[in-house]
Amino acid sequence: MSPARGPVVPRRRLGAELRTLREQAELTIEDVAKELECSVSKVSRLETGQGIPKSRDVRDLLDRYGINDQAHRDRFMRWVREGNRQGWWDDFSDVLAPDPGDPLLPDNPSRYVALEQDASLLRCFESTLVHGLLQTEDYARAVLSALSTANREATERRVELRMRRQDRLYAVEDPLTIHMVIDEAVLRRQMGGQQVLRAQLERLLTDAQRPNITIQVLPFGSGAHPSVAGSFAVLAFPNSDDNDLVYIEGHLGDLYLEKEHDVQVYQQMFGALVDMCMSAEQSAGLLATIVQGSED
Repeated sequence: MSPARGPVVPRRRLGAELRTLREQAELTIEDVAKELECSVSKVSRLETGQGIPKSRDVRDLLDRYGINDQAHRDRFMRWVREGNRQGWWDDFSDVLAPDPGDPLLPDNPSRYVALEQDASLLRCFESTLVHGLLQTEDYARAVLSALSTANREATERRVELRMRRQDRLYAVEDPLTIHMVIDEAVLRRQMGGQQVLRAQLERLLTDAQRPNITIQVLPFGSGAHPSVAGSFAVLAFPNSDDNDLVYIEGHLGDLYLEKEHDVQVYQQMFGALVDMCMSAEQSAGLLATIVQGSED
């Protein structure tokens, strides 16, 4: 069964097209907001795909930009409808909503979850922890307990959400392809204790055998590398009209980079990291060695 997709990609597509129309009309965001008697932030959020699109707002914008062709307008309104649909992650709104009392958690995790569900390819560098899509339940529990001051019930809900995200990797139809570069330090950090780490490494060994999952280790011996600043992810989407984006998680706010130049910088950085890595086969050998050592 193919996984359910969400509203973020159509929102991004709608926003990009609205921004193009505004620029063609030689108007600023401030000009449009003033003419339509709405806030600048409202127009900006629509154009960046972060706002929930409303039919009336989009019709007003199309009128202002002189879009009279019905087929053209229908395409925009289809994106509006698709941008308002719900995804399975809405059932986790209790733990996806920003929590001002828990500053160590991302400020808008639902946006990334939605993007991840719509992506076709994920290229990541992980400098500290195993990526959430490849975590075991116990490893995820240890990570989330360290990051959050939430009670046990909320932590378990976040673990459940993390496991649900992994359905994209194991879908029978159209599974997510993931290419993961992992710093060797990740494989040796005792997250959750020795038994939890060993089970996690065994999981990585199993996952690495799947055709849609590539895992490469950046060894200690590689020395300095292009991403000493930390982890990042580059998401690509199946439709060529949907541009790649870069996601960088932060304690006080997540960063989404969508400008072509910025994305290219991180794509090149990922390529450079891959060149410094062990091969997938060598990486599996190192994983197996560490697992064997933990059993002795």
